Amino acid sequence: MNAPLTPYLFGFFGWYAMWLVQLQLTTFDYALGVSLIFLPAGIRTLAVLIFGFRGAIGVFLGSILSTVGYMGHVRTMTFTHISIVAAISAFSAYLMMTLVCWWRRIGGNLDELAFGDVLTIVFTQGLLSASLHQIIYAYHPIEIAYDHPSQAEAFRLWAAMATGDIVGSMILMLSAVALANLFHRLYRLTP
Repeated sequence: MNAPLTPYLFGFFGWYAMWLVQLQLTTFDYALGVSLIFLPAGIRTLAVLIFGFRGAIGVFLGSILSTVGYMGHVRTMTFTHISIVAAISAFSAYLMMTLVCWWRRIGGNLDELAFGDVLTIVFTQGLLSASLHQIIYAYHPIEIAYDHPSQAEAFRLWAAMATGDIVGSMILMLSAVALANLFHRLYRLTP
């Protein structure tokens, strides 16, 4: 594989693959565009932590494809709106990683990144992504749940989306750490 394309391909195919898995988890759907466990959020976080802005671009492209497939039937969703939704999906994690690294004075190679910093990135990107998505969905209702909801229902939609992003990210992040530890142990056992 061509190394310069790796970040883009990881973001694109990782997001889209997790999206296909997500489509099978309808039990966790709260509303159109809102799931209580959203696994693609984990790919978004991994892509950004591993590849930075280039990983976010790959996620953006994968998110455009999945959003067209998922919300393409909504009459009022133009390509501009789909692109905005995809940009929020992709770049909220990158923005929060950048802000957390700036705030904690973590270098560009992320050597000083601690587990607590990763948790901060996961939580803040989940909150930011959910907030921006809900603003877009409130301005541009994609289903009846978004058409003049009460304040309580608007909060529930936001909370469900934030929870889904955070839980999905944590599931994939912890799975990646466990897999890396397993490979590290196996590598040490081989002569």
